Amino acid sequence: MKTAKWVCFIMLVVLAVAFQSVAMAEAKTIGFYADAADSYYSLMNDVLVSASAADPDTDWTVDYRVGQSTAEEQLTAVENFITAGYDAIVVIQNNPNTTSECIEKCVAAGIPYFGAAHYFGQVPNAKDAAGSVCYDFELGGYIAGQDALARGVKKIINIEGVLGQGSASSQSLGLVKAYEEAGVSLGGFTAEEIATQKPDVSALDGTQEFEVVFWASGGWMADPAQKAMTDAITSLGMDGFDGVYAQNNPMTEGIIAAMTDAGLSTDDYWIGSMNGREISWDWAEEGLLSVDVNQPAALEGIMLFQQIKAYFNGEEYRQYIRPYLTGYTKENILELRPGLVPATDIKAFMEGVASGAFVTDINDPKFVDQPGF
Repeated sequence: MKTAKWVCFIMLVVLAVAFQSVAMAEAKTIGFYADAADSYYSLMNDVLVSASAADPDTDWTVDYRVGQSTAEEQLTAVENFITAGYDAIVVIQNNPNTTSECIEKCVAAGIPYFGAAHYFGQVPNAKDAAGSVCYDFELGGYIAGQDALARGVKKIINIEGVLGQGSASSQSLGLVKAYEEAGVSLGGFTAEEIATQKPDVSALDGTQEFEVVFWASGGWMADPAQKAMTDAITSLGMDGFDGVYAQNNPMTEGIIAAMTDAGLSTDDYWIGSMNGREISWDWAEEGLLSVDVNQPAALEGIMLFQQIKAYFNGEEYRQYIRPYLTGYTKENILELRPGLVPATDIKAFMEGVASGAFVTDINDPKFVDQPGF
C-alpha cells in the first residue's frame, strides 16, 4: 500500500514539474515597435496582447514602443530590443531599407523579426524575416476605383495618408488602375506615373477622361485632412470635383467635416475610403460614404499572434501573408455588415475569434501569400 502511495506521489511530482516546465517555456518577452502614434498600430498591439492573455498556452509580455516616424528611431528601437535579449521583435517600419538593416541585426542576434502593416518584400534579405503581415493596399484602392468608375466619377480629390508613402501610393495606384484597365484616358500618363509623380492637371495632355484634381497629405488623421479638404474646396470650388478619396477613416471624418463646414452636401459627391472601421459602417448606412473596405488592424494582430506562437513552438507556419479585404457600399452595407470584422472594438473582435464568427486561421485560403518572398 505504501509503495502504491509512493508511486502516485512520484507521478504527481513529475506531472507538476512537467507542467511548470511547459509554463516556464512559454514565458516570452516581445518587443513591438511602431513607427508613429497611430490608433491603427495600437489596435494591432492590443489584439496581440489580448490573444496571448486568452491563450492558456502562452505567457507573453509585449513591450510596445512608439516612434515619431524616423528611420533612426526604428533602428535604435530594434537595437535596444536585441540588447535587452527579447525573444521576438515586431516592427511597423519607417522604410524598407531600414527594415533590411534591422533584419540583418536580428539574424546576427538569433532573434526572429516580424514585420507588420507595411510591405518590405523588395529588400534582398526579406526572407530572413521570420514573418510579415500586411494588407494589399493596391487592391483596396482598386475596389474604391471600381466603385467610383461605376458611378461616373471623373474629378477626384485624393487625400493620401502621407504623400509618397508606400502604402499611400499603392492605394492611389489601385484607384487610378481601375480607370486605366477600363480604357479610360489618363491624359498621357499611366496609372503608375500618376500615383508616383502626382502630376498637376496642367501637365496632362487634354485627352483625360479622369483626373486627380488635387493631391494632399492628411497625415492619416482627421484634423490635417479637414484642413487639406478645406484648402481643396477653396481652390477648386464646389463644381471643381465630383469625388473625394480619403485613405483611412479618421481622414474621412475630416473630409466630411470640411464639406459640412463649406455647406456642401455629401449626397452630391462620391466619397471613398479604405479602413472599414465601425463608424464607417454607420456612415455607409446613412449614405455619407459611397464605398469603403473592411481592413481591420485586428486581423493583422491575430495573424502575428499565430505566427509568433508557431515560431516559439518550433512549428511550420505561413510566413509572409496578406489579410483578406471586404469592400462594401452604401447600397449593400446592410447585407454585408453582419459579416464584417470589428476594427476598433477589441472585445467584440476577440469574442468573434472565440466563436468563429469570421475567418482568422492563417492557413485558410482567404489569407493569400505576399508577392516577392
